[in-house]
Amino acid sequence: MMSRLNMYTGLVGLALAAVNTPSPAERSVQIGLVTSANSSFYRDVGEEYYLLPLVIAEYDRFYLEGIEGGYRFYQGDEGQGLALEIRHTFDGYQSDDSDALAGMADRDAAWEAGLAYEVGLAGGEAKAKLMQDVSDTHNGFSARIEYERPFWTSDDRTVSWYAGSEYWNSKKTDYYFGVAPEEATPTRQAYTADRSYSIFLGSNAVKRIDDNVNLILSAEYLRASDAVGDSPLTTRRDQWSAYAGVFYRF
Repeated sequence: MMSRLNMYTGLVGLALAAVNTPSPAERSVQIGLVTSANSSFYRDVGEEYYLLPLVIAEYDRFYLEGIEGGYRFYQGDEGQGLALEIRHTFDGYQSDDSDALAGMADRDAAWEAGLAYEVGLAGGEAKAKLMQDVSDTHNGFSARIEYERPFWTSDDRTVSWYAGSEYWNSKKTDYYFGVAPEEATPTRQAYTADRSYSIFLGSNAVKRIDDNVNLILSAEYLRASDAVGDSPLTTRRDQWSAYAGVFYRF
């Protein structure tokens, strides 16, 4: 099941921590195995645990970073880049994930596409994304900003912090957290979710074992707005997540 908003943010943070972006003429491929644990917004779902493969690759202006990939059609000074990007989300649930979700129609993960901008800033990297559903799943869009900066480095390890915010329009929020009239019960009222936003803060740690192997640790805390917290499907508006993985560079 895929019932959390921050699975996407954590995996992307982990992927970016593992890869040192090569120059446009270089090629880079990393394959990793990641284990994750996180809490869930949804009522009675509890903690979730996953073991996932993750691929990170760069070839000229093309890139693949775990659950997202794209083409940088503009590259400028100070690490600036503008890309067309597509990603597969990890949002949604199945009605049998908990008794509280029984009778709900399944909410599916989506394919989204849009623009991604990145630039070096104050010793770190800032990113902004505008993404639209292209799979006719929720038919909504989202906007995301994020900043990551190392705060401790040595020859074989790096620790960084990151923070940001993500906005969902009302179509996307209502698809994942709304309750249609036909899904309402005496204990679950109909609910139309408005637009929502979340803020998140996390840290990535990378330990280089040798020239080809990296160990990764990542932790994140996320808090969503009232549109999520007020849903009859949820019991909380915050989430935690933690990830650990090993990556091999070819």
